[in-house]
Parts: sequence; C-alpha cells; structure tokens
Amino acid sequence: MRKLPTLLLSLALLTSLQAEPGQLLTFPVGPGRPPSINGSIDYRLKPENEKFFVYRPSTYNNSESWGLIVYISPMDSCQSIPNGWDGVLKGNKLLFIAPQGAGNGCDMRRRLGLGVMAALEMTQTHKIDPNRIYAAGLSGGARTAGQLGFLQSDLFRGTIQDCGADFYKPVPVVKATNFTDSNGNPNYGVFKASARDIDTARRNQKFVFLTGPGDFRYGNISDIYEGGYKADGFTCKLIDVPGMGHEDCKPSALQQALDFLKS
Repeated sequence: MRKLPTLLLSLALLTSLQAEPGQLLTFPVGPGRPPSINGSIDYRLKPENEKFFVYRPSTYNNSESWGLIVYISPMDSCQSIPNGWDGVLKGNKLLFIAPQGAGNGCDMRRRLGLGVMAALEMTQTHKIDPNRIYAAGLSGGARTAGQLGFLQSDLFRGTIQDCGADFYKPVPVVKATNFTDSNGNPNYGVFKASARDIDTARRNQKFVFLTGPGDFRYGNISDIYEGGYKADGFTCKLIDVPGMGHEDCKPSALQQALDFLKS
C-alpha cells in the first residue's frame, strides 16, 4: 500500500499548480495497479519518463468528485483541449488529460499503456468519480480509445470516438468507399480481444462515435457501427454531425455524447 505522506505530498504538489488550467506535468508518484491486467497493454512504463497535459477548469476543487476524459491524440504532442470544449468540461465537471508521445506512430501496446497510466495517475491525485472515466480521441486516437473500452473496461466506463473506429472482427461493407489510410494500410482495423473482453465490454461499456459527411472515414465508421457494435448488441450511439470533417467534434456534439454516456 502507498504511504499516506507520499500521496498527500503528491496532492499538494498538483493542487499548487492550479493557477493555470492547462499544464504539462510529470506525476510525482506512480499510477498504482489497474483493476485487471491485459496482455495487449504495456503496464511497465515509467511515470518519471512520461508527460501529460492536464486541464482543470477554474471551478475545479478537490472537495468533490469530478469525471475524467483521457484523450488520445493522433499527434505526439497535445498541449491544449479541443477548441470550445472548456465550457462543456466545466458544465459537466470533467477533468481532461492527454498523454504525450501517444500519436499514431506510437506502438499500440505503449499507446494503450499511456491511456491507462493517465487514468490511474489522475485517480491517485484527484478525487475522480470511477463511473465517469471516459476514453476519447481523434482519428487513430479514437481507435485507441475504442480498444481501451474493450481491453480495460473495468477502468473506463465509456468512449468518445471522433472520426475513428475499429472492431474485433470484419464487418459488412455497405457505405465505405475508402479502404486504406494515408500509409496504405487497410482502413478497417480489426483488433484482438478475448471472449471475456468482449463480454465484459458488452455488459459494462458505452461507445459513442462522432463523424460527419466531410470525414473521409464517414462510410467506414457507419459500417463499423451498424454492422459491428449495434449488430452485436453493444450499448452504443452514432452521432452524425452535419458539416463535420475529420476533426474534433464541436462542443454541442460533445455534450450529446456525454448525455448518452451518463444516461
């Protein structure tokens, strides 16, 4: 068990930094152990070597529980929240954390490990509502968030996936017209998940997908949602945003996603 003085010091160090809502931090203590261990995730990352962008709305205080969004960016550097999200985060009492060095070129096991570490570090140092820890991301980061929804569904309670989706098996092609990404790789990613991962995610997880007609993955995400998540009985929602391209969703769409996750 972690010594109380060490944890209190960690809380004091982080609390003293609240003058600026968004900061790049290295956490002073390790993340602790996740509820379960999954072989697809790297849990051996050293916290002293990792940096995280942490955003706390000005109304945050450590006397009440807040929810948490763990955001996986398609870029290695992510040092701001998506444009306009601040009001939604504040209104829903949500903190935001984005691991650095977790872009699309990152090894997936490490990428997933950084997402888990981010969530655990925040639960160590902040008063976090365990029923409102969400994995989110854009593009390849959204795909990573989706995998966290399966592989660590005892930590994350929902996903917010902007313009990115994968499934654990191929789905029927109905609307998709683009079958490769910018590197020439298949556009339909199929990740590995055990029968237990799938069953637990079906029972405990909520998945939200956001896309629009300007997103080059628009048809792919529709097929994965309809022929995968919805067909296989997951609690899920597809938000078709008029005019949305391959981008982070607007605040109003984010609020729709949160309304579904907390319903």
